[in-house]
Amino acid sequence: MTLWNVTAPTVRIVGDEEVRGTQTWVVRAPRSVEAVRQVAARIAAEDAVRHRRGAAIDSTAFTTTRWRSPHGVLGPTVHCMQAPQSGQAGPGQGADASTSAPLPAGCGTTAA
Repeated sequence: MTLWNVTAPTVRIVGDEEVRGTQTWVVRAPRSVEAVRQVAARIAAEDAVRHRRGAAIDSTAFTTTRWRSPHGVLGPTVHCMQAPQSGQAGPGQGADASTSAPLPAGCGTTAA
């Protein structure tokens, strides 16, 4: 599976000003079109809307690029430590390991 950056432009109104930005997801998919489908299914999720501070998203203008670590596409794996909670004693336990799960923030991703 390939990791993809999927980015969509956003816009929100702050006072009288239009503030433009982007929202980016990092997803696993065999092809870019499937990565976009995954993201399209997530854009209305509460955490996605909160992350972009309620901004409207232009779902017709997605862009995709292969995710790259600072060491290239096949750079070293970065293990993300998860704080032990409710019986989760070690790194990664209880994490969503499905192929559609984005990488957690701060784990070597370029996700915003």
